[in-house]
Amino acid sequence: MSLLEIHEIGEVIRKVRKDRGLRLEDLADENISPATISNIERGVPHVNLEKTKYLLRKLELDLETLPSLMVSEQQEMEETKFELFKVELLLDIEDLNQAQKKLEQLNLDDGHPYAATAHFLKGKLNRIKKNWKRAERAFFNAIRLANQGNPGRESNIEAAAYNELSLNSFGQNDMKQALKYTENGLEVFQPGGERPQYEFILKRNRAIYLERLGRLGEAMQIVQEAWPQIREMVQIETILSFYWLRSDLLRRSHMFDEAITYAKEGLELARINRHHDSMFDLWTVLGSIYMNQKRWDQAESSFEMALKLADQVLHEDKLVTVHARLGVLYMNRSDGGDPYETIQKAIQIGERTNSATRLSYALQVMGDYFRKQDDLEQAILYYNKMLKLAQKHDYKKKEYLALFRLSQCYETVDEQEFHQCLRKLYQVQQELQEEEGGIQEEMD
Repeated sequence: MSLLEIHEIGEVIRKVRKDRGLRLEDLADENISPATISNIERGVPHVNLEKTKYLLRKLELDLETLPSLMVSEQQEMEETKFELFKVELLLDIEDLNQAQKKLEQLNLDDGHPYAATAHFLKGKLNRIKKNWKRAERAFFNAIRLANQGNPGRESNIEAAAYNELSLNSFGQNDMKQALKYTENGLEVFQPGGERPQYEFILKRNRAIYLERLGRLGEAMQIVQEAWPQIREMVQIETILSFYWLRSDLLRRSHMFDEAITYAKEGLELARINRHHDSMFDLWTVLGSIYMNQKRWDQAESSFEMALKLADQVLHEDKLVTVHARLGVLYMNRSDGGDPYETIQKAIQIGERTNSATRLSYALQVMGDYFRKQDDLEQAILYYNKMLKLAQKHDYKKKEYLALFRLSQCYETVDEQEFHQCLRKLYQVQQELQEEEGGIQEEMD
């Protein structure tokens, strides 16, 4: 028998057993164990063929009727697969009630060939709802079942589940764990299997988490290695996010002309494909590049273009960055808007969306604003908020930057606090020695 036939026969046996109300233990005897029956039903290829024939005889299934049963079962499997496809589509458009209803109607048990997919979609549903623990359990169930064989790793459900686990950790501001999950996903990804887009989604997300952790060299290396394959990426969102990543990483490496080139190329591609979310990201990074170059008019115009797309942004936390950077721009121009109001808006959005990395940047900018006004008391207040947030989420580079800013404030007003900050700075620097690259001041 071929591997495909083994899978199909196993599912027929499982269905017949279920229809007759039999447990695995009801079919087991001295010749065949419940574990072996379970392996046969799941299509595990190493099971002894004689055991499968023995089980067929026990169920009074002969080889003549088996083909028709297999055809019927195959049709049912295709229908189930299509229903799961509908669920995933509903999740993508965030029709969560309908997605949940369809999953409940399917009610696939763990022995079903598409049980791993069902658990994956349950996890995705709960992640979107921010039910973090439920989502995590569902994804680990998907990984466990995908490892058991049918339909197996070639479905790439395991890799997809690790990617979703990374997003689950990202949603809880745990960048280090998110990074580990993308690495797990890339390790188990099967080239040539289903869901080929996850190879690049995992690489993209890994680069983003590295960037958030301040490990810019590693992030850029991933982007550069993936770039020759950009035409193989099937999702326009993934392609555009690589343009944004490359442009922003080049900006932070002070390669401004090249950064502008990639930002503009990405903007044209986003415009052609009417991908407004990516247009927002790319206008934001373009404004940031111009601001680094002190080209204030071009920077303000780019940020204004980004904000025209604010209503179509998928994740509100992105607005934190553009408002905070506009605040920096207004701090450097006498004829701009109100920096305090603009930065305060960034902080409010950051607190509402629970985006720790973006909020810490907004708090830093507000501290910078007050320090520029020589209001050191208020500056210290915001730098301390940034410090506590960085320590809470183990963002070492942001912790270092907060301590550095605090030491600048304390240097002329409180000698004891100044030296305490210096000691803490040294401790954090020691902890950062294992990470690639030095300490640098960065914009978000």
